[in-house]
Amino acid sequence: MVYIKVVRLYTPKKLKWNSLTEFKDFLQRETTEKIVVFDGWRLITETTEYGIIDGILHINPKQRQVEKKIETLGNRPKIAKKKKEPILKPKSKKEILEEMRQRGKTVLDKKKKAKR
Repeated sequence: MVYIKVVRLYTPKKLKWNSLTEFKDFLQRETTEKIVVFDGWRLITETTEYGIIDGILHINPKQRQVEKKIETLGNRPKIAKKKKEPILKPKSKKEILEEMRQRGKTVLDKKKKAKR
């Protein structure tokens, strides 16, 4: 079961402000928004980030906050573990040639016959 915490985004009716400090004072006076960060050029609340460019207020909503409640239905199912592959030792040239001879004739065998 998943619970979603619905956060209401505050959008002011007035979008033209002289400064962000003026808007900050308005938020503190008129709303219940809690200001997290204010550094003069951006104002961050719990739900939104505000900024002013050319006297116009820009609003950037933060992502929705999600609270999850997971219901357990008993023990975890057992998952088969992957089998480890055996570690192979590097083969020498002689061993490789022996394997090739067992499978069939190699180019080296043909050259030996040609020399005889």
